[in-house]
Amino acid sequence: MVGVIVVHVFAGLVTALGVMGWMVISRGDSGLLRDQKQLQGLIEEKIAIVTSGEQFLFVVAVLMAVGLRLSFPPDPGGKAAWGRLCDRLGRVRLGIRHLMVTVAMVLPVSLACGQLYMAADKVWKALLRVLPGLPDIDSIQTTNLVEKLATDLSTPGLIFVLAVLPAVGEELVFRGVIGRGLVARLGVVPGILITSFLFAIVHVHPAHALAVFPLGIALHVLYLATRSIWAPILLHFLNNAWAAVVTKYAEPLKLEQIRDDVPVPWPVLVLGICCGVCVVAYLWKSRVEYRLANGLSWRPLYRSVETPGVSAILERRRPPFMLTLAVLVSIVGFYTVAVAFAPGSIE
Repeated sequence: MVGVIVVHVFAGLVTALGVMGWMVISRGDSGLLRDQKQLQGLIEEKIAIVTSGEQFLFVVAVLMAVGLRLSFPPDPGGKAAWGRLCDRLGRVRLGIRHLMVTVAMVLPVSLACGQLYMAADKVWKALLRVLPGLPDIDSIQTTNLVEKLATDLSTPGLIFVLAVLPAVGEELVFRGVIGRGLVARLGVVPGILITSFLFAIVHVHPAHALAVFPLGIALHVLYLATRSIWAPILLHFLNNAWAAVVTKYAEPLKLEQIRDDVPVPWPVLVLGICCGVCVVAYLWKSRVEYRLANGLSWRPLYRSVETPGVSAILERRRPPFMLTLAVLVSIVGFYTVAVAFAPGSIE
């Protein structure tokens, strides 16, 4: 966890220094280095480049670290390092049921987390007024940065910086390494909760951290249920991409009602929460497992996503009928009510 924070800070500093050097050289004005105020203003103007570079360097560092951590030492059976890495991260093909449920849960989970953020942000601002000694970290609030990036970047660039890079980097390190180790050592529930807590606090701002905590739980349950690192990467990507697109186009298209900082009707919120809970339960009850030739379930001494090194049959568990029905009803109910309360749906 310390490494994650250090890499983020180091990558940001390297990118910022690179941008400063480029501006000084391109302008041919070495006096910029002595004018800290003007230099800071120029850096803020290039915040899209700084953020893009920081995220890219973070992902590169994560790919190297995760590769070294999970692919070595070499497999005693002679399997190549790449194969060992994929086996330990989880390489099971995402089934159609899990794929459909993952896509369907994006909007309910995103909406619920957004409303949680809005409530937590109000509490945090009230605390700042009552306890002025608290650190004022609103200047590094992620939502403020997203709005700036939405103005400066094209839609593909915005999605790449805010959805593709964070989804790959954060899922590899939090689900693939940190969460993998914590679940193995502490068990499923404590491991998921602590991993989700660490995933939350790396977002720094208390309101944002509280809002992404439930998302972290959903991501980790999805990871363990599907035994595929691509599943949480997909959900993370879709969640961030939705937030990025909403931020960029809500105002031009006059759809401010779907922003995270705008309250939604309580029926939509309640159904969204119910949908998220039902989907998480469904994922766990429909999880992928391996069964040995003797009929016993295969697993290491701990719950993991690993591929067995022995001959085993992949088995997708069938969830209870009533749970499947609850998922279908909650998803259909959520989207039906959301459309009914959508702006412009009632003239």
